[in-house]
Amino acid sequence: MKKIFYLLLFLAFGCEKAEIPISDSIGELQSFQINMESDYKHQIYYNLENNQVVKQNLKTDWDIAFEASEEGWKIITNSARFAKVSELVNHNFQDFITTENLTWRTENPRGTNYGTAIGDYRNKNSVYIIDLGFNIDGSNAGYKKIRIDSVNQSIYLIEYANLDNSEYRSKVINKNNSYNFKYLSFDDDNVKEIEPKKQDWDLIFTQYTHLYDDPELPPFYLVTGVLSNYLNNVLITKDTINTFEEIDNTIINSYEFSNDQNTIGFDWKTYIFNEGYVVNSNISYIIKDVRNNYFKLRFIDFYNSNGEKGYPTFEVQKL
Repeated sequence: MKKIFYLLLFLAFGCEKAEIPISDSIGELQSFQINMESDYKHQIYYNLENNQVVKQNLKTDWDIAFEASEEGWKIITNSARFAKVSELVNHNFQDFITTENLTWRTENPRGTNYGTAIGDYRNKNSVYIIDLGFNIDGSNAGYKKIRIDSVNQSIYLIEYANLDNSEYRSKVINKNNSYNFKYLSFDDDNVKEIEPKKQDWDLIFTQYTHLYDDPELPPFYLVTGVLSNYLNNVLITKDTINTFEEIDNTIINSYEFSNDQNTIGFDWKTYIFNEGYVVNSNISYIIKDVRNNYFKLRFIDFYNSNGEKGYPTFEVQKL
């Protein structure tokens, strides 16, 4: 089930008021199509300034990621795979574990500022069970257990294994302040640079796990949409009152901007039975990018010329 939420002001913790000098100049209107494919297998990083894709990967290329700044300590799981986490407090890592009667939690789609599925592991003796979610073909990816032994300004030290203790690994994850996260794949036990350098991208087109606060809906739901480079101060608001053509520099200072990573999210489209996905082109997004430039963006399609879904198309213009 899908819902469309129409809001002029996206008021949330971390909102900022736009403060820019007013200029009459405005950039050329451009359009762009993102190729996620019909099974949404790709995660695609996009740069607004250059109107281009700067990097992409299969959503199954990683399982867990580590905040890469010197002061960073947060760890996230891959919500594009519908990953979930269960915490076992004061548990011996070597104990045999089953998945029966576990309580699961997932990543907050608003971003790490609102907590993570693993949470604050520091000063704890916890073991974390990770449901790795799904492979691209929909099959289950299995489970891992992990313990975070230490973190400092340079490295994370972790150990992980299958639930029956097979395939045990101890690994050092080196930080790199040029990136938001460093990524680990349990499939090949390799640390990977999945995302571009944090100054090189603004938006990521991806599946992710949405949380519903509605008793009539499942608590976790896998959706397809757009997240932002919120850790590098990308700010976004949306406007459903002014038309896309009316939005210019003269009204930017009237908006409230949010650094929630899912401000664009997935609800610029809705699924209609027997029709497919319908895009609401009356929603405009105003975005401050990593270089402090402002853009307006609206979606105009979700299908390619062959009628295949998974090809979000949008118009974008620099303000």
